[in-house]
This record gives sequence, structure tokens and C-alpha cells, in this order.
Amino acid sequence: MSSTSKKNKHMPCSACKFLRRRCTQDCIFLPHFPSAEPQKFIAVHRIFGASNINKILQETPADNREDAVISMVYEATARLRDPVYGCVGIISALQKHVFHLQSELNEALAEVMSLQTQLSDALSLPSLIEGSPITPENHEFLHFQKPSEQNAYANASDALLLLPEAADHYCLQETEVLQLPYLDI
Repeated sequence: MSSTSKKNKHMPCSACKFLRRRCTQDCIFLPHFPSAEPQKFIAVHRIFGASNINKILQETPADNREDAVISMVYEATARLRDPVYGCVGIISALQKHVFHLQSELNEALAEVMSLQTQLSDALSLPSLIEGSPITPENHEFLHFQKPSEQNAYANASDALLLLPEAADHYCLQETEVLQLPYLDI
């Protein structure tokens, strides 16, 4: 052979190698199925067939052919893994996973809202609002009281009388239960 014929030779695409045919410079498979990746064409060929792949690529505009090949390879590998559902099974599993994560997120947000409500209720106590910190000297509920205050509630027969005088100012608010958005898939 002459040196010019060696320059015109190129590596055949994996499609032409698999189909055992001569690969030309204008082979429609050449840009999309390189010889270094034969498994791509083998998978697509098993699902779609060579003539259907050829027809799809010819009907697809040249600038969209790479996307079409990527889609065919994805569908073919998914269909080989799961012959019944193919990529629909993968999409369904991912949607279930997203739904599960969304419900976990909703639970976490509800817990955050509950903790924020508890914190805001705790911060709204009169002793904290007035700026006097809770210390053993000024808190009536501590078990270790000053000896002069030990008998302050000794004669109280009703448990409600054990509340300090400032108990009227403690406002235990009912927390509103917020409905979290429901994910409808």
C-alpha cells in the first residue's frame, strides 16, 4: 500500500466492528460509538437493533445526535439491568426516595418549629423578661430554699397554692399545629 492510503485509514467505529462491515469516513455511527467503547454499541444494538439506531440517528438533527445516543445508551443499559421496567423503574425508585427524604425533612422542620416554640415560651417567662436571671436566691421552685422561706408554703393544702404569686403572669400558650405541605407524587 502507498503512504497516502495509510493516511486515509481511520479506526473503525465499534458499530462497524461489531457488525463486521467496512467503516467509511462518513459513517453515521463513527462520532458516537468510538472503537474504544464497544460496550455502548453492544448494549444499544441488543435493545434497539442496528437499523433502528441508524434510522433514529438519520432522523435526528446533527446537533442533537449526541443527546439521542446518550439517551439510547442509558435506556439500553437500564433495560438490560431491568428488562421489565427499564429506566422507568429507576425513575420510580428515585421518586420514592425523594418522597421519603421530603417526609423526613417535614418531620425535621416540625421538630424545629416545636423547639422554637418551646424556646420562645421559655424566653417569655417574666423572670427572664425582667432581666433577673434565675438564681437560688430568687427562684421559688428550687428545692434548696433559704431557711426563712422554708415554711412559706408549709400550710398550703392544695397543690395549686404552691405556685408563686407571679404564676398569674406565666402564660402557657397553646401551640398551633401547622400543616406541612404534602408532597403529591
